[in-house]
Amino acid sequence: MTPFESVYQTLYQAYGPQGWWPIVDRTSRPLHCVYVPQNTTRIKTEAECFEICVGAVLTQNTNWSNAEKALVSLIEADYLSPEALAEADTAYIAELITSSGYYNQKAKKLKAFSAFFLTRPKPERPLFLSIWGLGPETVDDMLLYAYDHPVFVVDLYTKRLFSRLGLCSERIDYHDLQAKISAGIEKDVTLYKEYHALIVRHAKEFCRKTPVCGQCPLRSQCKAVQAASVP
Repeated sequence: MTPFESVYQTLYQAYGPQGWWPIVDRTSRPLHCVYVPQNTTRIKTEAECFEICVGAVLTQNTNWSNAEKALVSLIEADYLSPEALAEADTAYIAELITSSGYYNQKAKKLKAFSAFFLTRPKPERPLFLSIWGLGPETVDDMLLYAYDHPVFVVDLYTKRLFSRLGLCSERIDYHDLQAKISAGIEKDVTLYKEYHALIVRHAKEFCRKTPVCGQCPLRSQCKAVQAASVP
């Protein structure tokens, strides 16, 4: 078993399936996103794929709670569609997504992406990366969760966790860490989704900026904890 496989097994045993990517439940009042295991495996509609892609943009540089509020705002205004956002005034989009932060820039990104989405693009990484405002993490979120492509998403939490575990440098490049993880685990879409979601869950509960190590399920595997315990 590789170190990356061991970490996954520990996290899965600790937290179970995460049900990512969260989809807004249109039947709930108030509207909110739901996390259910079916989100990970079921075939998604085109509207759900678009919602996931919009969510990937909205969650840039903010937490999911703020992105969720912006998604709900778009739905309530009947603007969560590529047709509506592609035609909408950028200032109005910004007004609807204020909760997500950096809303003026994100409004431009959503407008550009919506026009791109309407062309029914092939889910190819270089193509998506060519769209203004979409970086590697955002594109990989889209490809993995909306299009079921086996690409591992690397974010700040991923770098923080694996650097503390001693599996990489904290300054490692996005693609270098992505390749390192992918080489250490099975190439499987469901596994990639669950692993990324589990890392986020763990980073919020234990592997925070200031870590909470006492009851951490990865404590015995953590080089940072071992280093801190040396007199």
